[in-house]
Amino acid sequence: MDIYTNDQIHTPPPLEQPEPHRGMLVLIFGIIGLFTCAIFSILAWVFGNEDLKKMESGRMDPAGRDTTNAGRILGIIGVAMNFIGLLAGLVAAVFMFGLTMADINSLF
Repeated sequence: MDIYTNDQIHTPPPLEQPEPHRGMLVLIFGIIGLFTCAIFSILAWVFGNEDLKKMESGRMDPAGRDTTNAGRILGIIGVAMNFIGLLAGLVAAVFMFGLTMADINSLF
């Protein structure tokens, strides 16, 4: 007579493989974002944050942690540089508009 019923037999859950890291993608986006447009910097920052959280929780391969973190940092720097450039362009545009208006008023 079998002493184990189907309710008592437990099989261990299958081992999950962590998803592969996207460290190189994040790094490439961070580098491209420094020299071209802010969209790549924003993507590097967002992807880097998401991937580092997944690595901390064990759902992603931690082998690319350093590459992912470097890309994320480059993304942050790229966003900051683009913001400063946009702000400087806006200040220059307002200054030029003010000079133009001053010249127009001096004519009349």
